[in-house]
Amino acid sequence: MGSDQLSSDVRDRLQERREGQTPSGTLVASADEAYVGDTITLRGLNLPAEAELDVVWQTVEGKWGVLQANEVVGPQYRPREERVLTVTTDADGKFEREWKIPEDYGGEHTIELRQSADDETALAETTIAITPWFELDRTEAPLGEFFTITGYGIGPNVLENNYQVAWDNGTAGFMTGVMNRGTATAQIRAAGPVGNHELQVWRNYRGVPFLQNNTQSPFGEVAGGRQYAWSVEVTEPETPPETMWIDSLFDEAPLSTHLPDPDRETAAELEVTPQSGQPGSDIVITGRNFPAGETVDLVWHTHEGHRVKDIPISPEPQPGVLPTVEADDEGRFQLEVTAPRDRGATRPITAEIGGESVAVAGFMLQPEITSMSPTSGPSGTEIEIELSGIGWPIYENAYYFLYDNKPLGYICGLEAKINKTVLRAAGEPGYHFIDVYPSLFDVRDDEPDFELKPHLSYIDNHPVRPLPGLHMAFEITE
Repeated sequence: MGSDQLSSDVRDRLQERREGQTPSGTLVASADEAYVGDTITLRGLNLPAEAELDVVWQTVEGKWGVLQANEVVGPQYRPREERVLTVTTDADGKFEREWKIPEDYGGEHTIELRQSADDETALAETTIAITPWFELDRTEAPLGEFFTITGYGIGPNVLENNYQVAWDNGTAGFMTGVMNRGTATAQIRAAGPVGNHELQVWRNYRGVPFLQNNTQSPFGEVAGGRQYAWSVEVTEPETPPETMWIDSLFDEAPLSTHLPDPDRETAAELEVTPQSGQPGSDIVITGRNFPAGETVDLVWHTHEGHRVKDIPISPEPQPGVLPTVEADDEGRFQLEVTAPRDRGATRPITAEIGGESVAVAGFMLQPEITSMSPTSGPSGTEIEIELSGIGWPIYENAYYFLYDNKPLGYICGLEAKINKTVLRAAGEPGYHFIDVYPSLFDVRDDEPDFELKPHLSYIDNHPVRPLPGLHMAFEITE
């Protein structure tokens, strides 16, 4: 089911709830359109005298539709309502109250007056439309740092669900507010040369800027009259930019959907601590309720297969990665191992007795920059980059490379346990930046188009689980 149809279904369901209702009062808002954060005035008339009434905000809740924590269907929305105010009418059945527009999706919202939030009969109602808008945290940043753009009131309408960010007239990627009630955050590198640069937000459901957004679009300007483009300044840094680093990682748990069932049901248990980390992390594996004195083979699994070649992707055992242990007299064992370099996402770990798995656990393997060499040289230098922990699921297997905020291409997390690529240093002498962001390899819904484009709002709006960005700097010498 496409995003257009989903939006239509939401509207139909909201309409059905109001059919047959004849509001007995009057509710008026001081504005027909507003931005998130604006304060409007609500006025009620012809209402019960000296009555306490609930003001109910009609909206939606958004999420990514994802099958088996792998295949991305697209944005999906369902109706949501929220009591936002309680008002009291005077002896004439009137009230007047100021109210701040909450962080929520763009488009039209119905505001209802009810005797109580549980009573679905509206005494009065009105509508107000939220207009998307964007703000920039600063207009000056040292070379190598980031500008942060925050968008409010994005979507759910397919036409207002995909915004593109351009740096010096080159599209760096997209931002969307699918998961975060229409709010999205994107970071853009302060890339050289030192001096003035241009940063702009565009809009188009096809995933690339429609250049008539602000001149001849039937849907109006990108931000309805607020600022959508900024002149920014990149300044000399006080210290050289960091050569390579990765965003802060979250504590995660493996996804049970990606764990195989044991061959034989027993009371045996496996526990992995911590449950997530990068290759090279120290892991403690604890076993309980195994037969006393039994030899237990611990088996690490990778995922193998190929979508393009139509080879099913499945967990495959990797003998020899983890050791064989022996349960003590209480059927317990504990040992420390190192997470190997492998394809990322959920890595199953099984405990086998006599060739049969009797317990299953997992470890969420997160991305790392394995190596980058060299880190400086003249223009044309070949830069060899190796990444590990890049996952196999669709929502994370196509990490996308930007060079000085210009899209270059992607790597595939299914191709190898260590993803290797070679880039050529280009540009004037000085520091240049390679940023690697999550993207969506494939999306079942065609509109809006999120496929194979750097997802700049991965920080707060990526499907399934939060993924880090990976960042590198290369110095071109004289």
